[in-house]
Amino acid sequence: MNKLLLAFLLSSNVYASTDIADNFSHIGFGYKSTNYSSGSMAPYFDNKYNNNEDKDLAGLYLDASANVVGDVFIEGYADFRTRFSSDVDSWSAGVGYVLKRSPAFSVPISCGVINYTAQRQEQPSFNETSGYCKVGIKSQIARKWMVDLSYQYEAVEENKNTLGLKNVFQLGSTFGLVAGLEYANRVDREFSYNLGVQFSFE
Repeated sequence: MNKLLLAFLLSSNVYASTDIADNFSHIGFGYKSTNYSSGSMAPYFDNKYNNNEDKDLAGLYLDASANVVGDVFIEGYADFRTRFSSDVDSWSAGVGYVLKRSPAFSVPISCGVINYTAQRQEQPSFNETSGYCKVGIKSQIARKWMVDLSYQYEAVEENKNTLGLKNVFQLGSTFGLVAGLEYANRVDREFSYNLGVQFSFE
């Protein structure tokens, strides 16, 4: 009987350690690629450059979040994407609150500041900063698989709306693999995907 009870407790701990829908402390990094449809890069360059065909930019990203106290958390993100003569980099920082939290389902909201810096060869860089707000749903779809669906609004000169889908495949209590998709619209379509790793902590 004692052996059965011990086995049950151990299996429960393993299961709990791979459920991260209610965990808002992590750091992740990896590869990100964005396809800008024709004309969609113009606002990033203050309309001084306009891609007349679809263009792919790729680079690295860094994503971090930390539960500060109770249901309050802070978040940060940065990436750089480049292709020969064009670069579009971004960073953001904000604070959020978890409206609903459980091991299987959580609803966070957050607001903060986002910055874009774009540059091309032989042209001065263009920098813009604005506020953003984000709402999401984190759901534990299955053991070791968490899905984070989000919507983000950015108050840049041409407002930007982004839908994000992030999959985290948790391989243990700390380490996980990340595969994500983003669909954004500012003046035209922007489609991104990312592949990376994530480390969750208490």
